Amino acid sequence: MSRSPDGPPVAADRPTVFITEGRAADREPLVELFSEDLVDLRLPVHPARLTSAVETLLQSSPEAVWLVVARLDHTHAPPVGVVVAHRWVSTKFSGNSLWIETLYVAPSARRHGVGRRLVAHVVERAREEGIRGIDLEAYRMNAPASYLYRALGFRRLSRERYSLPL
Repeated sequence: MSRSPDGPPVAADRPTVFITEGRAADREPLVELFSEDLVDLRLPVHPARLTSAVETLLQSSPEAVWLVVARLDHTHAPPVGVVVAHRWVSTKFSGNSLWIETLYVAPSARRHGVGRRLVAHVVERAREEGIRGIDLEAYRMNAPASYLYRALGFRRLSRERYSLPL
């Protein structure tokens, strides 16, 4: 840490985080990020199917899917973090809502506020667009994610999520 001229501590060498929409040129870096996420979760990686899924996300309407990426240092850098949020109508929120399916930050970019910036961007955009609520899940042992979501105003629900791969 260093000090600013006015005295408060300032993080030294903290990169600038840019939040943008995913774009066609991000296809390969996004496939890599999603692959890393699946490996971290000990889930199988099917490269061809994952590439096809990323293509679908990149071509999706923002009325259906938000694909938001974080870049370090400049707006044309490859993505180091990603959020995938699906829009849907929720009875719980009585209207349009979001399901954050994925939040992933590359290990090399962690501890720089990338995840916080990504989720805060989605929350702000949701407010601007009149979204009534946001749901997501975090793995029980992922304390940093739990702290992040709670710091941004999310609350834990007493629910379990089930999955059936087909």
